[in-house]
Amino acid sequence: MEKENVAKDKRRKSRDDNALNAIRQAKQEERTENKNYGKRKQKKQKKKKPSNGLSLPTFKPWKVIVGTLVLGMLGMLYLNHVFATQQLLQEVQQLEREYNQVKRMHDNYRLTYDRMIGPSEIYDNAKQAGFINGGPAEKIITVEK
Repeated sequence: MEKENVAKDKRRKSRDDNALNAIRQAKQEERTENKNYGKRKQKKQKKKKPSNGLSLPTFKPWKVIVGTLVLGMLGMLYLNHVFATQQLLQEVQQLEREYNQVKRMHDNYRLTYDRMIGPSEIYDNAKQAGFINGGPAEKIITVEK
């Protein structure tokens, strides 16, 4: 094909070939210089010191001292609370032991009392006093005035 036979592109603006080549060449140079072609440009950040992969926030010494004192005070309060709780637990256990001992004594006295006033004891005392069991027929007692 010969160049003369090719129809001219009507969409292209009329420029000289030399001007087009100069523009293309300038764009090509920009592309080679700029590695971020087609990407968003990022703002330049301050260069950081190279680290070993661990970055800790920096604190002023007075903040560290105050923080340590506050943590120490909170620790003391916590330990005080724990010891007071243990003391209360010992007192509660002592009172529980005393309560159980008194309850056993009360149950023992109650059993002895119930045996003293129970029906079998009453029948035995009545027999010793000379009373005679009337049996099932004489269950009703009437008192005359």
